[in-house]
Amino acid sequence: MGEPAAAFSFQAKARFADNLYRARERAGFSQKEAASRAALTRARLDKIEGGEAIPSLDILIRLAGTYSMSVGELVEGVTWKPGWVEDSGPAEYVVSSREPETTTQRQNT
Repeated sequence: MGEPAAAFSFQAKARFADNLYRARERAGFSQKEAASRAALTRARLDKIEGGEAIPSLDILIRLAGTYSMSVGELVEGVTWKPGWVEDSGPAEYVVSSREPETTTQRQNT
C-alpha cells in the first residue's frame, strides 16, 4: 500500500471551484441546468462549486463535457509539486495566482 494522498489545500479547492463556477457562467447555465446536463443533483454541484466536495474523475469528465471544455481547463492553475525531489521540500499542491484564460482567449492568441 502507498502513502495516503496529500490533503487538497484550501487554495487548490478554491481555485478549482472558481474555475468551475466561471465555466458555468460562461456557458450561460443555471446551476440546475448544468447539474442536469452532468447527471448530478443541483445540491451536489453546489457543494463542488462551493469547494465543499471534490468530484471524482467521472464527475470531472462529465462537468468538462457539460461546459464543452477539457478537464485540464477545469483544473487550470492547480498543479502538484512532488516532494523531496532534489531538496525541493514536501509534496504540495501549487496554485497559480494568474486568472485562467478562456478557450476563446487562447484561440485568439
